[in-house]
Amino acid sequence: MSKKLFIFQTLILGAFLMFTPSCADNCKDVECNTGVCVDGTCECGDGYEGTNCETEWSAKFVGSFLGADVVTASTAGTPLGTYNLTKPAVITRKSEVSISISNFGGFDSFIDATLSESDHVNINYTDPAGRKFVGEGHISGNVFSGSYVVTYSDNTTDTATFSYTK
Repeated sequence: MSKKLFIFQTLILGAFLMFTPSCADNCKDVECNTGVCVDGTCECGDGYEGTNCETEWSAKFVGSFLGADVVTASTAGTPLGTYNLTKPAVITRKSEVSISISNFGGFDSFIDATLSESDHVNINYTDPAGRKFVGEGHISGNVFSGSYVVTYSDNTTDTATFSYTK
């Protein structure tokens, strides 16, 4: 090989190495628990949040809540009004994206709900007494609020909003 060709190839290789971006692993020291590291930042899957995907969505809902349900419409002809919880609605974790709420609406029963986002629940559950609850809620700080329709076994319904504080 000629000396000129060797020098030319060496210069080309040197230039290539000099101007090629670094391939440093930005995720080398990043622990994402249940998530995936992308370019040094954790991307969390459904059910988890936080810098390192360390917090379950359901965690912020867990606790005892007191508050009121305001019935805004009824097909049973019962009076509309406010029902203040006399015993707490208690939320427990079923999974990172599922919770159970006892005494929801003051019905002295329980319903299950699914978290669709870190602060939002979808309610679509028939309790052991045969009442069907459909609605949604969200949590902001210590306040859990939302709306639902309950359908009773005789097909009458109540439409209500709720606001409970931890």
